[in-house]
Amino acid sequence: MAKSVRRPTRVMLLVATRKGAFLFHGDPARRQWRLDGPHVLGCVINHLVLDPRDGFTMLMAAKTGHLGPTVYRSTDRGRNWTEAVKPPAFPKVPEGETGRAVDHVFWLSPGHASEPGVWWAGTSPHGLFRSEDAGVTWSGIEGFDRDVVDRLNKAFVATPDGPIVHSILIDPRDANHLYAGLSIGGSFESPDGGKSWRPLNRGVAADFLPEKDPELGHDPHIMALHPLNPDRLYQQNHCGI
Repeated sequence: MAKSVRRPTRVMLLVATRKGAFLFHGDPARRQWRLDGPHVLGCVINHLVLDPRDGFTMLMAAKTGHLGPTVYRSTDRGRNWTEAVKPPAFPKVPEGETGRAVDHVFWLSPGHASEPGVWWAGTSPHGLFRSEDAGVTWSGIEGFDRDVVDRLNKAFVATPDGPIVHSILIDPRDANHLYAGLSIGGSFESPDGGKSWRPLNRGVAADFLPEKDPELGHDPHIMALHPLNPDRLYQQNHCGI
């Protein structure tokens, strides 16, 4: 017999700020609200997400000043928080070589409904990471580095606020079908769970670039899947929607 999951009935609004995370608890009619927070006071919270698969697990992407970027997780709807044991980080390089360091974790996405415990994270500089234990440990996606990051690094210079991976989207029909949006890069698609990637930018306006219809270099700010038709994607960028 399948185990049923008891889901909370009250409404909760998640607010991420530069001074910490705040949770607003409301009644079903949204007339009465109770403030809870700040959580991790003084940290910059870039993203705060409740897992829709269980209704209790929450992850937040935090920049903690001199302690660096990390991910905090809660399994009781934000009552208690613990830091990831192994947060997203680029691999070390041999002495004498130039490596990369994560400046901040910007985006968090719960995985497919068939993969409980799987989460995805996007960072600045460009990096894509996957967790299979609900955010306790994270590993980089080599195919993303090879097919996306290496190509972009050879062609474009980052903006002062840094290149960002955001809008990590999972096709509800296929756990291996992924999309990702990149500032200073464009939109990309993977058919195989992140092992390989291809750009999806032809025909998208990019008036700020010298090439008329470039394959790379677009600057989407947000992407979204249509909730009823996952073959349709939307994006907002420099040139419109």
